Amino acid sequence: MSNSSNFLVEYLPRIATTSIVLEGFKKVVLEHIGSNKVVLRDEKQQSYEIVLPHSHKELLSQTLTKINDEEYLLTLKEEKEKPTRPLNDIMSLPQSKWTKRQLIDSDCFNLCCLQCGKEIINGQNCTKINEMPSEFWTELMDYWHCHKPTTVTSEFYSLQKNSLRPCLNEILIGESFFQALEDTLFSRVTVKGGSVLCAECGERLGIPVKDHMYRLHKWKLKLIREGFSDETFPPAQEIVSVLLNCTRANSTRYMLLKSEEKQLFIWLFSIGSEVTLGNNRILKGCLKIFYTTDIHLKVGIKTNIEEEEVNLIPFENFICRLKDVNSILPASKRKFGPWDVAYFPVA
Repeated sequence: MSNSSNFLVEYLPRIATTSIVLEGFKKVVLEHIGSNKVVLRDEKQQSYEIVLPHSHKELLSQTLTKINDEEYLLTLKEEKEKPTRPLNDIMSLPQSKWTKRQLIDSDCFNLCCLQCGKEIINGQNCTKINEMPSEFWTELMDYWHCHKPTTVTSEFYSLQKNSLRPCLNEILIGESFFQALEDTLFSRVTVKGGSVLCAECGERLGIPVKDHMYRLHKWKLKLIREGFSDETFPPAQEIVSVLLNCTRANSTRYMLLKSEEKQLFIWLFSIGSEVTLGNNRILKGCLKIFYTTDIHLKVGIKTNIEEEEVNLIPFENFICRLKDVNSILPASKRKFGPWDVAYFPVA
């Protein structure tokens, strides 16, 4: 592809339509439209193969429209299938890495300090694994209990008696963290100044939480499994977990992320998008995110805006990845009014 040519493919499941924006083309001739790719030719007789993020069975129509001197829009319409669950359903998205199923399917696994490799969680101190229902479970108490405790912050509201506090050598898994009793992680971690540190190298792994538990960030660990390459957890995925959990808990699509002196205003525009970027990289089950540093942008008086304090390193990684994706979009698709546009995979 020439330096001046670019494209963006976006599959819109609600209307069973694939939209392909072609930038930098003075003339476009369609050579072939297959179930999973489009081949076209430009004014210099150079051919381009564009991979589609969604394979279609049969097209009802195809429309090529010239937008301006160097931009075309190719629209592929297919027969709409009845979805098995509501479209744009947040619960249909894949879970993040290192789920309960992924770990119990392994013959053995070690979760080690990313810095020095010290074993933090393995078969010696982990005999049972369960998943946290939500990283915002306290906010959902009104829906779970007819007669909930007077205050969920009370020491007497023991997670052990209410199915959320783990037993000794039991690990709870959240989308972006592991949680366990202090005794489960005895001698493997230490606590200093409100931080949980690796007992070997002193690297900060997480924080102490209520009921004598420690919470360890997944992005601070390395997963070693027999028969698999060593895995790490991208720090930016922690921010994705925050966005998804805000939406699950409060049905909000607007979030103000804060980390130290930095802030970013997010509009989670759509969920479950399927796109192909200009380098033929396919993103499935991703978030379409509008973002801006203008935290005073008006979005409506009655709009609920969730504010979240997040960790700095995941926050900075998240912003960098948003900017990377935004930079390779066609120029006409990089902005939506005052918002910058990006796509971010959930897993």
